[in-house]
Amino acid sequence: MLISRFDSDLRRNPSGFAWWRMLTWLMLLVAGFLGSQYLRHAQQMWVALQALPAADTENAAKLRYMLKWDISYLIAVLAVIVATAGCILRQAWARSVLRVVALVLCVWLAYRGILLWHQWQALAQVRDAAIQQQLDGFKRPLLIALGLQAVSVPALLWLAWQLGQPAVRLQFRPRS
Repeated sequence: MLISRFDSDLRRNPSGFAWWRMLTWLMLLVAGFLGSQYLRHAQQMWVALQALPAADTENAAKLRYMLKWDISYLIAVLAVIVATAGCILRQAWARSVLRVVALVLCVWLAYRGILLWHQWQALAQVRDAAIQQQLDGFKRPLLIALGLQAVSVPALLWLAWQLGQPAVRLQFRPRS
C-alpha cells in the first residue's frame, strides 16, 4: 500500500500542536544544557591537568580519564542536538536517526536508573546517625534524578514509536 502525502485519513492535525514536536524541542533544550555542562567540566579538567606538575602522573591519568568521558558525552550530546534539530526542521533523514537516538537514550537511562535505585537502597541501609545526616543532602538530588529518569524512559519510548507512525512520517521532507 502506498501512502500519499494527501491522504486526509493519516493527517489528523496537519498544522496544529503535536506532542512529538514538543518532546523533540525539550530534548534539544536538555541536550544543549547538558552539553554546556560537559564543556564547562572538560575545561575545568583541562585547566587542572595543565596546572599539575609533570611528576604527578597518577593524578594526571585520573584527570585525563575524566576528560575522555567529558569529551565522549559531549560528542553524544552533539549527535542528539543534530538529530533533534533535523527533526524540528522536518528533515527526513533525522526522523530515523532520532528514533535510534531515543531508543539508545531509553536503554541508557533505564540502566542508569537501576544503578541509582541500588545506590538509594544502599543509602537507606545506613544506620549511623552522623553519616545519615551527611547523606540527607545527597538523597534529594538522587530521588529527583531517579524520578526524571522514570519519566524519561516511557517518554522516549513513546517518541520513538510516534516517529514511526505514518501520520508523522508524512510531515517530513525527503531530500531533494
